[in-house]
Amino acid sequence: MAISENFATNDKSRVPIKEGTDSLPILCYEDNLEQIEIPWHWQNAFEIGVVMSGEAVIGVEAERFLLNKGHGYFINAGTLNTCINNPDHTGECSIRSIVFSPTLVGDPNDGLFYDNYAAPIITNNALKGFALNKDEAWQKEILRLADNCWTSCLECDEAIESGVRDIVSQMIFLLSSHCDSETRAVSPKDMRDSDRIKMMLDYIDHHYKEDINISVLSENAEISESETMRCFHNMLGTTPIQYLKNYRIRKAAELLRISEEKIVDIAIDCGFQDMSYFAKTFREAKGITPTDFRDKYKTKV
Repeated sequence: MAISENFATNDKSRVPIKEGTDSLPILCYEDNLEQIEIPWHWQNAFEIGVVMSGEAVIGVEAERFLLNKGHGYFINAGTLNTCINNPDHTGECSIRSIVFSPTLVGDPNDGLFYDNYAAPIITNNALKGFALNKDEAWQKEILRLADNCWTSCLECDEAIESGVRDIVSQMIFLLSSHCDSETRAVSPKDMRDSDRIKMMLDYIDHHYKEDINISVLSENAEISESETMRCFHNMLGTTPIQYLKNYRIRKAAELLRISEEKIVDIAIDCGFQDMSYFAKTFREAKGITPTDFRDKYKTKV
């Protein structure tokens, strides 16, 4: 079983370029946000990312951070987040990120380092995530360590696993030592909104090919339609229908890159029953036609 299957997440589309082992639960990603966007998702692990080129927009629940080359981000376990190319910036935007289990630094049931440093981060409901600024000394050090960790993992063998574990321990120590300065006030309503939006996004993940409307989503979350609209606006800055449309376009773009399916079949498979509407919507979202997108970004086998 791939180690990535041990990371509970609602996003099954991202493929790591390097997976760790059972004894080293860590995943490494390299994403070109000009081609893809990292969708709204959450996972039972920490994530640290570094912008290698371009400009990225990181969404951490209701907050947004604009990050330039050399800056990065930290996402706490269980936090809803996304990462996209800055809409006002053209060209490539590359992100390198590591996703790692807190258990990498110790046993939750019997680990002094875990209890003292990892656990306070995980259990801090006011610490969702934040931007890492390369001009702030302790954050710059985390960015440096994250880059070293990513590089080491790609070359990883049993001989240097302990080195990777040591790097992760240093990052967790720094995060734990400074996390109080990065907390945000979180109300019971905010926590309730987060739980509700996760429930509705999970429903879309599993049913996006079907006919979905606001009524279906509100029924699934056991809230009113107006409350559904408010949750999407407050947490994601969009409407349920716009989110669903963007989700389907992202799925279609993914299939255009990696599959040989006919474009009309991809459209239907992603919930679009009208080909002309699909082509129009795709072009509005991506700036090019589905055919041109496939020609430009098709994965070479």
